[in-house]
Amino acid sequence: MAMCRLRSHAEVNRQTNITVVLVEPAAPGNIGAVARVLKNTGLSRLRLVNPCATWNTVEARQLAHGSTDLLDAAELYPDLAAALADVQFAIGATHRKGRYREVDDDFVAVLQSGMDITPHSHLGLVFGREKDGLWREELDLCQRLIRIPSAVDYPSFNLAQAVLLVSYELFRMAARARESDPKELATGHQLECLYEDIRAAMELIEFKPYNDDPSNFSRVVRRVMSRTPLEQRDIKVVHMVCSQIRKFAARHGVSRPPPPADPSASAQDKPNA
Repeated sequence: MAMCRLRSHAEVNRQTNITVVLVEPAAPGNIGAVARVLKNTGLSRLRLVNPCATWNTVEARQLAHGSTDLLDAAELYPDLAAALADVQFAIGATHRKGRYREVDDDFVAVLQSGMDITPHSHLGLVFGREKDGLWREELDLCQRLIRIPSAVDYPSFNLAQAVLLVSYELFRMAARARESDPKELATGHQLECLYEDIRAAMELIEFKPYNDDPSNFSRVVRRVMSRTPLEQRDIKVVHMVCSQIRKFAARHGVSRPPPPADPSASAQDKPNA
């Protein structure tokens, strides 16, 4: 039995590459309860986006019984984009479906795809406000969206309950996960730079999206690019395509400055075939 426990703890260590992000949590008790959930399921990284001013209260620490170290180590961010800048695969939880949202009810399968990359890449689990969840522009920052099914028409779970359902599934997966080949996945910041490069290139050649709605086209691009985690070399290939579009446009008398470059990328980098 001792060997089984030791082996389980070793496998759960892969979960150090998983970060739970709470966007504007309003109730200190919920934050404390989430910290306890993370401790119980082997997670240790907690980020808070613009939490309530007095979030680290006695109530929060009481509900975080045995896990106040996670509260003390929680990282604070002004917005979700900043919190996901170094995250390579972000999964956002939402209970609402919309016209432009692809939300998976089979959230366990989505979590498995995220868990498969965690030995070598940074996975982010994003949960929204207690009252109205994640906003559309915040959902756009996530590569995949999940919905936890429930037996009622209004399937909204308490924040800590939602985190527990997701993190416990990851805890179970960790015990049976197998190591995969290391992949250098793109970060959230690099993905945003890519989307901006695509937008600028399309604008340069006067690309006309459906109904002349650039924001709709941007959502389509994000949806397509989010179907699988993009590697660093994938990002470089698409940037090269955008660069060729700019060169072609310049040869035909159309020239505009390129968008700001991703500072983490080298101009000499070449994609691997």
